[in-house]
Amino acid sequence: MSPEETAPQQSPVLAPDCPVFVVLHKDALRERIDVRVSRVLSLEDDVLFLAQTDPPVPAQLHGSEVEVAVLSDDRNGTMRPFGYAARLLAVPEDLARADAPDPATGPAAIAVSAPKPGDFFETSLRMHYRVPVDEDMGVVIRLEGFEHPDLLDFSAGGARVCVAAGEEGFDALAVGASLPFRLLFLGSGYAVGDGVIRSLHRSEDGGSATLGLFFTNMEIRDIRYLERMVARTVSTCRQRESDAEYV
Repeated sequence: MSPEETAPQQSPVLAPDCPVFVVLHKDALRERIDVRVSRVLSLEDDVLFLAQTDPPVPAQLHGSEVEVAVLSDDRNGTMRPFGYAARLLAVPEDLARADAPDPATGPAAIAVSAPKPGDFFETSLRMHYRVPVDEDMGVVIRLEGFEHPDLLDFSAGGARVCVAAGEEGFDALAVGASLPFRLLFLGSGYAVGDGVIRSLHRSEDGGSATLGLFFTNMEIRDIRYLERMVARTVSTCRQRESDAEYV
């Protein structure tokens, strides 16, 4: 987790309730990243207190180095993730006070070292390019237990899918659960595997939910096929964007 050359326009403000991302692990060789969503509880001198993530940061990582990232304006006015290398100072076993607004009232869920001036650098919260889906692409997904899932975007490592609630609602859905999937490229082929739910956001009316899936348990041939199709789709999309400049 080494700093990159690009710095934010100004240091991000880590105010209470500010959304942050905790990057526990990056493996560029295997193209794997473990990112968990959190929020700021408070900043006390050189210690930043964060709400426990879901799934929770394990206590055995106490003392290890992580990356804490936040979305902030870059020098061109675009919102991008900027992070800093932090030390995991405490992961209390008792998570009952994870939502405590003030660490003084009880143990904070996570304590990490606070950033110093100049610590922030532009980072990435994904290892794969994510392709937005439109109707003309001919790319659809099948998920076990759902009749007509709506594929929002996909990459070689995962996808975002909107699903409608069944008769039992979303009682069976939870972060960490696994759903068999089939990603179809109509007229070409498909890739199959399991999609582990990494994020779950229900609509206000409870009628639908957006799932962030991490692809796993795939055969090598399916992985290679998916990588080729993603590269081909990205190339086609960029060509369309280039052609549009002349219209």
